Amino acid sequence: MEDFDVLTESKDFVGAEELLFFAMGSMPKHESFFHFQLGRLYSRWNKMTSAVNHLNKAAELSLGQSDEVLAVQILAELKNVRRMQLEQAP
Repeated sequence: MEDFDVLTESKDFVGAEELLFFAMGSMPKHESFFHFQLGRLYSRWNKMTSAVNHLNKAAELSLGQSDEVLAVQILAELKNVRRMQLEQAP
């Protein structure tokens, strides 16, 4: 994920998105984590609808896993993105 951090820090959102989709295809066992990361990426990219969609998918997938820390992080990020959406609403 070091490459992902470099891409997001340099605001290469397209490159970061491609890397996440590649990683998700290569490691389907970690799909919930990659959807979480996509949600975080889209919120930084100001693509709030996509962020919510991926965070919801991450939350759905995490229900079947025993990773409570990831579940809490997903819900916190989803709450933050929804707050940001409300702030942007006219």
